[in-house]
Amino acid sequence: MKYLRYRHLFRMYEFIQPFINYSVPLEESLKGGRVLVVAPHEDDESIGCGGTIIKHINAGGYAEIAFCTHDTPERMKEAEKAVSALGVKRSHFLQFPLRSLDGNRKFEDNLAFLLHRTKPEIVFLPFWLDKHEDHRAVSKALIKIKKRISMNFMIYAYSVWAPLNPNVVFDISEEWELKKRAIKCYKTQLASRDYVKMAQGLNQYWGEIKSSGMQYGEAFFKATAAEYISLGKKIFR
Repeated sequence: MKYLRYRHLFRMYEFIQPFINYSVPLEESLKGGRVLVVAPHEDDESIGCGGTIIKHINAGGYAEIAFCTHDTPERMKEAEKAVSALGVKRSHFLQFPLRSLDGNRKFEDNLAFLLHRTKPEIVFLPFWLDKHEDHRAVSKALIKIKKRISMNFMIYAYSVWAPLNPNVVFDISEEWELKKRAIKCYKTQLASRDYVKMAQGLNQYWGEIKSSGMQYGEAFFKATAAEYISLGKKIFR
C-alpha cells in the first residue's frame, strides 16, 4: 500500500532522471521571444517565475499572462498591479472558480484557444506534482488538448507549493527586488502567508546551489511540450 500511495512520485523520478544533471545548467536568456505564463491563481506568476519574466522582458522579449481562476475583485486588482511590476503589457483573466480546473472541459477549451491564438514559443506553468489541484490541472489539460492544437513550444515548469528537481536555473539576482515588489502587490494573500519570505528562501537556495556568487536563482524543469506530456502520461496513467 505504501508503494501504491507514492507510485506517481516514483514514476516521476524514474522518468526525469535522464533530464537532470548533477550540476544544473545556467541559462542566460530564454531561447524564444513570445512567452505565455499560465498562472492557475493570481500570484503564481510572480512567485513561480516572476524574476525570469522580468529578465526576459528587459532583454526585449514579450510575455503574456493567463490567470485561470478568479477569487475576488480585490485580488484581480492586485494581479493587475503585479503584472505591471513585472513589465507585462497584456494579461488574460479566464475567471474560473477556485478548485474547478481539474477535468473541466470548458477550461480545456479556453486553454486550447489561448495557446492557438497567442502562439507562444515558451510556456511557463506549474510542475506536474505541485501540491494544488488547480496547479496539476493545467498540465493535465495539455494531455486532453494536445491533438487539437500545435504544441511547438518549450515548457518551463515552475514550483509554488513544492520544490522540484530542475534541469535549468536562471540568475535573477538583479531582478529580485522587482520580483519582490510584484509579490507584495498581493496584500490579500500576504495577510495569511509570507509569500515573499517563501520565494526569497527558495530563490536564495537555488542561487547558492548554482554559484556561491549568485544571490537569487529561479529553477525550472524544462522540456518540449511532447516530452512534458509524455512525462504526465507516465505519472498519471
